[in-house]
Amino acid sequence: MEHLVRDPVHHTIKLSSDERRVIDHPLFQRLRRIKQTAFLNLVFQGACHDRFSHSIGAMHMAGLCFDHVSEEFVSTFGPRSFQPSQKDYFRRLIRLAALLHDVGHGPFSHSLEGVSRAGRPIHPPRRIFLEQSDIPAHWIEPKGLATKDTWLDKPAHHEEFGIAILARMSNEDGRIGGLSAQDIAHVLTEWVAPTDEFIEMNKVGPSGKWSLKNALKNLVSGELDADRMDYLLRDSHYTGVPYGQYDKEMLVGNILWRPDPQKANHLCVAIRRKSLNAFEDFLISRYHMFLQVYSHKTVVGFDVILENALAELPEFSINPNLDEYISWSDDWLLRIILENRSSRWGRHIADRLPLKHLFTVRQEDQKDFEKFISPFERSQGTTAWFPSLKNKDLKIGKKEIPKIWWRPQSVFLTKELRGSFPIYLEDSGKLLKVEEQSILLSSDYVRRFDMTHVFCLREDRDKVVSWLLENDVPENIFKVPNPLISS
Repeated sequence: MEHLVRDPVHHTIKLSSDERRVIDHPLFQRLRRIKQTAFLNLVFQGACHDRFSHSIGAMHMAGLCFDHVSEEFVSTFGPRSFQPSQKDYFRRLIRLAALLHDVGHGPFSHSLEGVSRAGRPIHPPRRIFLEQSDIPAHWIEPKGLATKDTWLDKPAHHEEFGIAILARMSNEDGRIGGLSAQDIAHVLTEWVAPTDEFIEMNKVGPSGKWSLKNALKNLVSGELDADRMDYLLRDSHYTGVPYGQYDKEMLVGNILWRPDPQKANHLCVAIRRKSLNAFEDFLISRYHMFLQVYSHKTVVGFDVILENALAELPEFSINPNLDEYISWSDDWLLRIILENRSSRWGRHIADRLPLKHLFTVRQEDQKDFEKFISPFERSQGTTAWFPSLKNKDLKIGKKEIPKIWWRPQSVFLTKELRGSFPIYLEDSGKLLKVEEQSILLSSDYVRRFDMTHVFCLREDRDKVVSWLLENDVPENIFKVPNPLISS
């Protein structure tokens, strides 16, 4: 039975009965209570959409891409290259993987994960998480990432939490929506092994000589994936900015599966030459969304406020078994912060009281900023965790240094900086490296842009500016407003 849902971005989205049952599961419904873009609505007031709608949109885009590319693959390599049973299996698999790719997100999404990255360890180490979570031991790839100490010692984040939630959502047979939960997890991550069913289905092409796995995964998470295809359009729609718009029909209609010229017996993702400009526009759309929207100074400032608020909740942490985590929401976490009456930070969020943005250090000034702060020790600041400054050399004296926070932001044109690119260009039957054919990717157009937003408390602005001037902050980093100079 087919079900229809209305969506402001894609209009009408079709669901199967299995997909609808997955969507109705409480562990998926919780995504209604988690905003897609955390604090973005404090700047772009329309950005109140949630991870629930984005996940359904990503599933829809995955289905569109798969339907085109699989039909073209059969047309090119013959009906025996992709059996009807394989097409049905992989179509259901890629749609469910896209639907569930964000199921592990917690309140305030990436902003919450920034707390652990900034020094407040609220996320459990992966090693402990894997030992205590619901992820079955037989899911884990014997020689994969999950056996490497460098990976295991880092904090677990929403990607790992999502795999544990998949295990919880599965029935007594280990299936979700009629498919193996382990295989859905395998599509979403590198450290979960496939089942025998997936391994058998994965043999496609003449005589089953090609593996579809890599090409399939790249449609869920890659340079041209369903996740990005939805969130750019959706975030652009709800923020009211044009940057995330791209030519969806031209891209979807020109995605191909072809034998990988660098990996024998594997398929890769390629695009037709006529869609190259649309693909370049797609990359630039994401790049400009990060520059103009996701890295907006006020949004980043509220991330700093959240980090400070959680640092003053010493008991707040994520239990590896996720029993509490799966009930959390944005509103719940804000209430917990507001109930801490000894902290000022919750009121900043509830009443939209941003930090004072002092300046932004641009790409070309990063070294000068690092040189400026190098004589000072980066202390733990106003809370137990977050960076400010103090004198390294106590002989200088104990003059108070005002609290200053800074947050680096890195904006990527592509996931890779230079060198090999994971998508090929097909021209006259030949596969060419897209970075050699694209004027954009072969030019000096920067693939990565670094900037650092610098903040202080609003009431400390004059004191901070005076301190910056006394310590000879470079003029190319901080230009003092004229009224302040005259005073």
